Amino acid sequence: MATIHILCGFIAFGKTTLSKKLAKELPAVRFCSDELVRQLYDQKDNDEFMQGIQKVNALQWDWAKQIIENGIDVVMDFGPWTKQERKRVANMALSITPNVIFHSIVLDMEKARERLIKRNSEKQQYHVDLNFFDENSSQFEPISDDEGYTVKRYYQD
Repeated sequence: MATIHILCGFIAFGKTTLSKKLAKELPAVRFCSDELVRQLYDQKDNDEFMQGIQKVNALQWDWAKQIIENGIDVVMDFGPWTKQERKRVANMALSITPNVIFHSIVLDMEKARERLIKRNSEKQQYHVDLNFFDENSSQFEPISDDEGYTVKRYYQD
């Protein structure tokens, strides 16, 4: 049976770069909420944007189920930040397949902040407000072994 691969990391940790690499190497179908939502919704309208994320995530899980049923791996690039969110995501994935792997990116928060500043300066990139990063960085909980998931770790510098 096919596997769902879930990227895990905070903003600017390199989830999308890794998800693209994994999709090619496995091979797998890749879903990236940020890319889809950015194409469909106005990022400046925060309420619409947040509703868009919920709609896109629901669609991605529906598509993932169909793809897994056809024996093809799926890479989910949306990076649950907290233990509670990972549990919710893991339960959704496990309802589709018993084969679930978390791919955790390990990176210093200050380095991620520097990456975000650089990324925001590139006009074609998905813009994330630096205040949003700063306000939410304390909520990020790195995945730990006691959560009981299969985890592959990637150390960034």
